Amino acid sequence: MSLTEIQKLLHDKDIEFIRFEQTDTHGISRSKTIPARHFEYFAKNGLNFLLGHLGFDAQAVVAPGTGYLEELGFPDSRIRPDFDTFQVLPWAEKTARILCEPYYLDGRPAMAAPRLVVKKSLSELQAMGYRLLSGFEYEFYLLDAATREPPFPGIQIFATLRNNFNQGLVYDILRSMTAVGVDTITANAEYGPGQMEINFEPAWGVAAADQAFTFKNGVKEIALQHGMIASFMTKPHIDQSASGCHYHQSLWQGDKNAFLDDSSADGLSDICRYFLAGQLAHAEAICALAAPTVNCAKRFKLYSFAPTNATWGIENRTTGLRVKAARNESTHVENRFGGAASNPYLLMAACLAAGVDGLKSRLAPPPPVNGVAYGRDGVVNLPIRLEDSLNALEQDRVMHEALGSEFIKLFLAVKRHEANKAATAIANYRTPEFHNSVDDWERQEYFEFL
Repeated sequence: MSLTEIQKLLHDKDIEFIRFEQTDTHGISRSKTIPARHFEYFAKNGLNFLLGHLGFDAQAVVAPGTGYLEELGFPDSRIRPDFDTFQVLPWAEKTARILCEPYYLDGRPAMAAPRLVVKKSLSELQAMGYRLLSGFEYEFYLLDAATREPPFPGIQIFATLRNNFNQGLVYDILRSMTAVGVDTITANAEYGPGQMEINFEPAWGVAAADQAFTFKNGVKEIALQHGMIASFMTKPHIDQSASGCHYHQSLWQGDKNAFLDDSSADGLSDICRYFLAGQLAHAEAICALAAPTVNCAKRFKLYSFAPTNATWGIENRTTGLRVKAARNESTHVENRFGGAASNPYLLMAACLAAGVDGLKSRLAPPPPVNGVAYGRDGVVNLPIRLEDSLNALEQDRVMHEALGSEFIKLFLAVKRHEANKAATAIANYRTPEFHNSVDDWERQEYFEFL
């Protein structure tokens, strides 16, 4: 869209306010609201915004050592809007939003910003002759905002009575998401009390992450308007199903799916094998961004339909990577490492960085797993502590180079600060029992905003 087209929409839709919105490191929307009369000025010149919001934890507490806060004197950035992301928000009165990216005041891009990180990886992929089609598949929990009780009990997955437990809320989400370009395709109750899954179509390039970001933060706003809290916290209850984020990916050359090869025995191309092999090779580092809280790895449980190791298989829900070998243009790889609390921009960036290394190095994957992948010997197990995945990311030179030193420094500082907070607050944090319980501190830290 052009600035002129947006200004016409502001007039035609009687828009009074525009949010200049961006993702923080956690995938939380951080924004400023601008009266429409000031939109043109800020659209052309940028809007001052605290650079250090990227160095906050989920509760907006400053993490030391990020390179973005105390080292620079807590400066502003100037955020610049991407006109193509302009949307009128049906859940906010006379309000639109536009997604932005932060720049230093001297004009340099702030390369710890998740949307800029993933655009860097997409540019590299494009230079290799590919474009990315991908989509995010989320589960989330709902609670009554007043009582903090789930709106329905039990685990009646797909039951129509549960799918429409609150028709006003569910239909409001479906209609609103479609109105902002998130093309919802299915909605159903999931495998926990108050747990839902709503899926939407994949998209090209960064638009897929933009849609996931819009979906997560929009669902939260809409739920509050219906007296509920929606949470994408990965494991809010130790005795209930976790909320995952399966990330579906395929590479394309022109109008052809580069993962498809009808002449091979399984219908998969060498490009597909290289790309998934890269994600297996860097699985431990990917988990730092796919399972980015001290709570997330509690999802990695045997026989839970969540992965526990870096394996792959065709139509296998027990492996880390599930390949959909459909022998048509829908052939794709589903990375199952992600928790719902992950930031979609960073999950995309991590998978791209690893996959591109697989392409460049022509990595060969191990044989696919037939049958149950749990409890296997001779495979890499996924880290069950955030500190271990952070160490893996820090030591992975390929991922370090692909994601950039500015981002790596900030991300490690924020997440190690978070782990230190947890260690101080939770008595059993440094014991094996921590993996088998969920402390109230975790819910207080993550439930509302992630």
